[in-house]
Amino acid sequence: MTIDAAANNTKEARRQRLGDRVRRLFTEDPQFRAAKPDTAVDAAVTVPGLRLAQVVATIMDGYADRPALGHRAQELVTDDAGRSTLHPLPEFETLTYGELWGMGRALASAWHHDPVTPVRAGDFVAMLGFTSVDYTAIDLACIHLGAVAVPLQTSAPASNWTAILAESEPSVLAVSAELLDAAMESALATPSLRHIVVFDYHPGVDAQRESLESAQHRIVEAGVPISVDPISVVIGHGRALPDAPLFTAAEGTDPLALVIYTSGSTGTPKGATYTEKMVAKPWLRADTLSSKAEIPLINLNFMPMSHVMGRGSLVTALACGGLAYFAASSDMSTLFEDITLTRPTVVTLVPRVCDMLFQRYRNEVERRVAVDSAADLATLDADVKADIRENLFGGRVLTIVCGSAPLSEELAFFIESCLDARITDGYGSTEAGVIVRNGRIQRPPVIDYKLVDVPELGYFSTDKPHPRGELLVKAESVFGGYFKRPDVTADVFDPDGYYKTGDIVAELEPDRIQIVDRRNNVIKLSQGEFVAIANLEAEYANSPLVHQICVYGSSERSYLLAVVVPTSEAFEQSRGDDDLLRRLIAESLQQVAREAELQPYEVPRDFLVETEPFTAANGLLTGIAKLARPKLHEKYGARLEQLYSDIATAQALELQALHSAGYEGKPVLDTVQRAVTALLGLSASEVSPDAHFLDLGGDSLSALAFSDLLRDIFAVEIPVGDIVSAANDLNAVARIVETRRDSGSALSLRPSAESVHGAGHTEIRAADLTLDKFIDEATLRAAPSVPRAVGIPQTVLLTGSNGYLGRFLALEWLERLHKTDGKLIVIVRGKNADAAYRRLEEAFDSGDAGMA
Repeated sequence: MTIDAAANNTKEARRQRLGDRVRRLFTEDPQFRAAKPDTAVDAAVTVPGLRLAQVVATIMDGYADRPALGHRAQELVTDDAGRSTLHPLPEFETLTYGELWGMGRALASAWHHDPVTPVRAGDFVAMLGFTSVDYTAIDLACIHLGAVAVPLQTSAPASNWTAILAESEPSVLAVSAELLDAAMESALATPSLRHIVVFDYHPGVDAQRESLESAQHRIVEAGVPISVDPISVVIGHGRALPDAPLFTAAEGTDPLALVIYTSGSTGTPKGATYTEKMVAKPWLRADTLSSKAEIPLINLNFMPMSHVMGRGSLVTALACGGLAYFAASSDMSTLFEDITLTRPTVVTLVPRVCDMLFQRYRNEVERRVAVDSAADLATLDADVKADIRENLFGGRVLTIVCGSAPLSEELAFFIESCLDARITDGYGSTEAGVIVRNGRIQRPPVIDYKLVDVPELGYFSTDKPHPRGELLVKAESVFGGYFKRPDVTADVFDPDGYYKTGDIVAELEPDRIQIVDRRNNVIKLSQGEFVAIANLEAEYANSPLVHQICVYGSSERSYLLAVVVPTSEAFEQSRGDDDLLRRLIAESLQQVAREAELQPYEVPRDFLVETEPFTAANGLLTGIAKLARPKLHEKYGARLEQLYSDIATAQALELQALHSAGYEGKPVLDTVQRAVTALLGLSASEVSPDAHFLDLGGDSLSALAFSDLLRDIFAVEIPVGDIVSAANDLNAVARIVETRRDSGSALSLRPSAESVHGAGHTEIRAADLTLDKFIDEATLRAAPSVPRAVGIPQTVLLTGSNGYLGRFLALEWLERLHKTDGKLIVIVRGKNADAAYRRLEEAFDSGDAGMA
C-alpha cells in the first residue's frame, strides 16, 4: 500500500468514526440534540432585504428559549487578609437567547433615551475587557442602535488606548471591573466621553468595589461630565424605558459598524473598518465552515473580542443556535478545567494552546512509564490520547479550528490523532479576513490573487521548484480601509485594487500556497504575538557586546533565537572562555530588553555565536548594508532549527527527570529553579532566585503549565496569579511552596478525583471516599477527644435549604431553634445576597398552604 493510500484510509476511518460519534450523541445527549440549528430560523434570516440588526433580532427571537451563553458559577470567598474575592465553582450557569437579547435591548434603551447625551446610529462605543456575557450584551446593544463598536486590546499599553480613544471619539466606554483602574487615565484624556459602563462587576468583591468608587471619585475631582455606572444599573434603568428603535440603514447604504485596531507592533495602531454587510456575514452563516453545518455547535470562548477569530468563534455559535461558553479566567489559567466542564463540539485552538496540550500528553505518558516501565508504548499512547479526548475534552469534539498563527505539521498530526477530528487551519488577517484554509485559497471570499516579486528579499515568480512572492488578493472579506488614515490605506492596495498581505508565499499549485516569510520582517509567534524583527535587531545592536545580530523566529514556535556577532569588547571581557562569552551576551540582551521595555517573548531564548561579521562580500548584507535574510537563513537556518530541536529535547528530558524524581528532599528553591529552567528551555545560568517568571520569557499559559508541574512535584497547588505576580520572584514562589507543604492538607491541594481515587484511575469506588481524603490528619486525630455536643444547639449551618428536601429540613430546624431563640444559617447560591434570598423565598412560596 502506498503512503497516499494509507493516508486516505486513515481519513476515511476517521470520517466513519465521526459519523458514528454524531449519531450516538444525537441519540444519547439531550444537550447536543437541543443545540441543533433550526432550519426555520436559517430560512428566516435569509429573507432578502434584512439588515444586520434585523438578522440578529430574528436569531435571538427564533432561539429565544434556548441556552445561548454559559459562564462559570462563582462564589465569594474571604482570603487570609480578610478580603472578599471570587472563586470559580466547578459548574457553568447559562442564560437564554431571550435573556441575552433582553440585556442588549435594555442597554440600547438606556443609551438611546439618555436625556443629555443619547447614543445614536454612527456614534462610537469603545469596549475594553475579557470576552463574557456582559461584553456580548454590549456588542448586541451596538448592533441594535447602529452604533460603531470599537473593541480595545486588553494586552495593549495604556498609551495605545489613549490614542485609539482620541481617534475614534467614543461617547461610551464599556470597561471591565478588572481593567477600570488601568483605563481611567485614558478615559480622562478623552473629551468625547460621556458614559463609562463597568461590566463583569461584582459589588461583593472588595477590589472591584473600591475600583468603582475610586473611578467615580476621580471623575468628580476632574470635574468632567462623565457618568460611571455598573452595567446592572444601566440595564435596570433601560428595562423601565420604552424600547429603542431597531436600527435599519437607508436602502443602498452600508454604514460603518465595527473598527478593529491592529496591535501597533510596527507603530501607531491602525483601525481596520468593517461595514454592516461585512459584520452581518457570520451572523448569516455565510462562512464556509458553518454555512451548511447541521451539527450542534457548543464551544468555549477564550480569545479576545478585539481579534477577528475571537469574534468569529462567538458569533458563529450564536448564529447556529448553539451554546457559547466563556472561560472563567482572562489569564486562561482555568482553560483545561473549562474545557472539561463544557465538553465542546467545536474546539477553537491557537498553536500556543496546542503546545500546552502536547506537553500535558507527554507529562502523562512519562508519569505512566515511571509507574510501569514495562508498559507497551503504543498502547500507552492510545490510552493517554483516549483519556484526553474522552475525559479532558468530554468526548464530543467533532471539529477543530486553529488560527492566529500557522500550526506545524507535527503538532497538527498530534492534535488530530489525539482528538480524533480533522483540523481546519485558517490563515488571514484583520484586514483581509480568513482567505486560506489548510493551505487552500478560499473561493469565496477570494475573487482573485497574485504573487508579486520581492527582489530585495530574493523572492521571484520564476523561483524553482515553486513561484514565490508577496501574496496580493481581491476578496469580498477585505476591509474598506483604515479609519481616518487614507494615506496608510493607499499604501496597502496596489493600483489594481489588490490588498497587499505582506506575506511571502510559495505557490505549490493553483489555489494552494505555503507561507515562507514576511515582507516587512514582522512575524507572528505561535501564541499569536507579533514581533517586529528589524526593530528588535535595532534595539539589540545598542548592546556594547553585540556587533551584529540577526533575530530568527517562526510562526510554529513561541520564542525567538538569534545569530550574534560579538564586538571586540565582548571577546576581551570573555578572555577566550566561550561559556563566559555566551553568558555575557545573554545578560546584555536582557539588559537591553529591560531598558527598551520589550516583552519577554521579544528576547531571544538562545543564540548562535558567529565570529565572522556579516558583509556584502560574503553575501550576508545587501548593497545598502541591510541584512540579506534569505542568505542568512540559507546559511544558519538548519543550525537554528536544530537549536530549536535541541532545546525541545532538553526540555523533554529535564521535565521527564523532574516528574520521575519529584521533590527528593532537595531545597525547594533549587527544584523551583530547575523546573522553570526545564519548562522555559533556559540554561541554569539564566535563572536566578531573584528572577521573575514573566521576565524569563513566561506568559500566563506557561505559568499554568508551571503550576501543574509544581503540583506534580510538590503535591501543592500554586495559583497562576502567584506565579505571574510582579511581587513574586522565584524565591517568593519557593516560599509559597514551602508554606503550603509545611501547613499540611489545609493549604495543600484541594480534594480532586486524583487525590481521592488515585492518579491515572479508570474506575471510581465509593470505598475511596474516606474522611482522611477530605479532612487533615490533625483534625481527625483530635476528633475523638472533642467534647460531645449536648442539648439543643444555638446555631445551625444548613448547606442546602431551597431544594426539595432542603426546605423541609430548614422548616424543621426553624421550629427546633425557635424554642431556644437560636439561629439558622443557610447557604443558597445566587449572584448576590438579594438574588439568593429571593430563591429562598421562592422555595417556600410554592403554593403549599401548610408550608406558607
